[in-house]
Amino acid sequence: MIKHYFKVAFRNLWKYKKQTLISVVGLAVGFACFAMASLWIRYETTFDSSLKNSGRMYRLYNGERKRFPRPFGEFLKTTFPETVNSSAIFTHSGTTRIDDEIVSPMRVLTVDSSFVSMFNVKLVEGSMDFTIPGIRKAAITRNRARQLFGNESPVGKIINNSNAVNGRLDYTICAVVEEPSEHSNYPFDILLGFNFTGWDYPGDEHIIIELGASVDVKTFRKKIGKQIILDWLKSDGSAPRFEDMSLIPLTAVYYKDPETECNVKFQHIIIFVIAGSLLILCTLFNYLSLFIARFKIRQKELALRVVFGASNKSLFTLLSVEFLISLFAALLLGVFFMQAAGSAFRETSGIKMDLSAIYFESSAYTAGIVLISLLAFITTLAIFRRRRLSASIHQRNSKLFRKASIVVQLIISIGFMFCTTIVLKQMHHLHNTDLGFKFDNSGSVFIWNPIDVNALHDKIKQIPEITETVAGYLPWIPDVAIYRTDMDIVEWDGRSGNASLVKMRLLYVSEQFLSFYGIKSVEGELLNGTDDENQVLINETAAKALGWNRSAGKSFKSTFGQYRVKGVIQNICNRSPTVPVEATAYCLRPASDRDIAPAVLFKYRKGAWKSCRDKIAEITGTAYPKAEYPTYDFEIRNSEYEYDEFLKSENTLLWLLSLISLVCVTVC
Repeated sequence: MIKHYFKVAFRNLWKYKKQTLISVVGLAVGFACFAMASLWIRYETTFDSSLKNSGRMYRLYNGERKRFPRPFGEFLKTTFPETVNSSAIFTHSGTTRIDDEIVSPMRVLTVDSSFVSMFNVKLVEGSMDFTIPGIRKAAITRNRARQLFGNESPVGKIINNSNAVNGRLDYTICAVVEEPSEHSNYPFDILLGFNFTGWDYPGDEHIIIELGASVDVKTFRKKIGKQIILDWLKSDGSAPRFEDMSLIPLTAVYYKDPETECNVKFQHIIIFVIAGSLLILCTLFNYLSLFIARFKIRQKELALRVVFGASNKSLFTLLSVEFLISLFAALLLGVFFMQAAGSAFRETSGIKMDLSAIYFESSAYTAGIVLISLLAFITTLAIFRRRRLSASIHQRNSKLFRKASIVVQLIISIGFMFCTTIVLKQMHHLHNTDLGFKFDNSGSVFIWNPIDVNALHDKIKQIPEITETVAGYLPWIPDVAIYRTDMDIVEWDGRSGNASLVKMRLLYVSEQFLSFYGIKSVEGELLNGTDDENQVLINETAAKALGWNRSAGKSFKSTFGQYRVKGVIQNICNRSPTVPVEATAYCLRPASDRDIAPAVLFKYRKGAWKSCRDKIAEITGTAYPKAEYPTYDFEIRNSEYEYDEFLKSENTLLWLLSLISLVCVTVC
């Protein structure tokens, strides 16, 4: 009998092969999209979830400030009994060397002793002396030790690490530790101890705290509010301000932290899941609608089966087998789609899992959708069965379900097309809007070691493909966060007595720098070489924050001194265009300030980027063994490429929505 059911089912599916094909392909795409997106969300929301007390661990934030001086975590631990433990973590961007040779990119963290217990660092060999501040010792993971030293013990070996804060220092390996989970906010190859103590450290750490099991986070947040923090800060005038304190769960840091580099934003992944779900819904309604239509067409066939003794149960089984075959075919095709898109999916999502693990977990999500689809089908059949299937054959079937399903499909399809159009318009705007400065055909060389920037600038300027250069100033793309200076505006023209402070960034510029980026004033005049260091330009956001309609000539007082506004410039969108522009002031670098930015900016002839990059690499030693600066670290970046990276998430979302819209409209 089962063989008969399958034979009849295959005949009917082949008879309506075009409808079957569209339904199966639509369901398969929906299954694949939903399964991969669900896996993606679970992956991003479970970082560090394997830690013993991850549910009680939080990272501290203070408004726009994400990093803190190292002692602040200890202050919370000793002052508030709710804080069980705290750890300060400094993430590095630099280069690691052994015997003066650069080794493959290393993930380096500077940590304190609490990190070892909070993040379950297990010792394999040696001692944990690297956690003692100021002794310059390091721990290395077992796999990295084998890659670099083979079977020889790495304990006692010397490694060199360089970064923008510490400079270039030697460390002695004192420990081999187990590899951390790759599914962590803080993976590492090497652990270093802090070289600074107290408030002398620049204050660039991530502070992680662990709360007690019964602590209410909201209540604790209020307890460490503004007034308590400010009272404590009065005892140390050098300490920074903490006002808008917030605590983000450690397992949520990966997708909530704006500093985390990701290809696709978390909210866009949510949209991807919803899109996959709607596609499944659209395709399922389509299939059920076609099924009922075929049910009417097959009335005579089903009536004959009843005449020859077929029961409701046998007819129910026959139709169920037909649906299950379609569903199974969609499932297999969905797995094929996941296989075909596996590499691209891992690259786009950043998921560090084997393809086999991705297939296994995705199959679990797909199985859930299959069960829901089967339940919907059984429910539809049950509606007909309530009046006895044989009676339904001889009565005129209502078209209500078919009409409703068509309306649902049309609404979903039109919704997809509308959303895709909106995203397309947004992308066109982001690619063509005025960002307040010109960065086409421009790049930068960022230097991680202190060298004579002007000497390097002179050599780069001689490259024939380069048309313009500026030395000693940071590029606006990419925005180098570690060189931002924040200040509070405490007094200004027109300020009311009870007005709150205005937070503002302060950046150094020069007349040549402003010309390099094609900056024009919207009010007043630009800075020039004859202006003193107390004259500034402000952007439109700063003028609005100060409540000024006319800003030129007005003054304000900050925590750094008194300033007079010479002009207002357009907002500079040098970060992702979806991120609000901060209030910013621009001034000339004081003559006494020797701390020039370790960077050279340059413009090149259109179409000459590759040649220009290769020649700079040859000078700096970035890509060649023989160079004029073989022991220094450089990053050569293209501003246009960096800006395109800002829009990677929007571009990916647009591509996914376009694909799903095409499938949805085709099915409908």
